[in-house]
Amino acid sequence: MTTPIDPGFLGYQPTIEPLKLTTGASFVQTIQPSGGAVFPAGTTIAIVLTAPGGTALGSWSATVTPTAATWNVPSVTCDAIPANSRYTMLVTYQTAPPTVYAWYAGSVVRT
Repeated sequence: MTTPIDPGFLGYQPTIEPLKLTTGASFVQTIQPSGGAVFPAGTTIAIVLTAPGGTALGSWSATVTPTAATWNVPSVTCDAIPANSRYTMLVTYQTAPPTVYAWYAGSVVRT
């Protein structure tokens, strides 16, 4: 008899990772789909930031192609984000209705 695996939660679980920002440096990141997959047409990906107290700090949209999502956020923008802020990377697929996943989430670490 096989026992079903219980993940301990329902729903999609984002990958929990810190977002590291270095004072004086741009945030540069590229994410590629794995295993030869592609991002469907119309996919959008954004990093949504909130201050430690929950105040919205804005969002950074990626440039999305079928094979990559890339960010190049200037240091003047990054330097304004305080340590211990929170971020969520939201991926939106243009289904009907649109499907939104929290792909990554975590805290901001400053170096």
